[in-house]
Amino acid sequence: MDEREEWIEHNAAQARRALLHPGVRAELLALLGTDNSAQRQARRQEEARRELASMELRWKLAEDEVRGP
Repeated sequence: MDEREEWIEHNAAQARRALLHPGVRAELLALLGTDNSAQRQARRQEEARRELASMELRWKLAEDEVRGP
């Protein structure tokens, strides 16, 4: 394998890893113009739900630390 092929393979692997993240995929679709507003809205709502669930969990963990055993 020559240097050019190694470079292509390395960058393709990085792109595959990045595309595993839903936010990255959504942003790429938006940039390419293949994303419609209903899909974007549904994706934003799901991201907001996940963030709220994460905040709730962090809040509960923080409360447990303050209360102690």
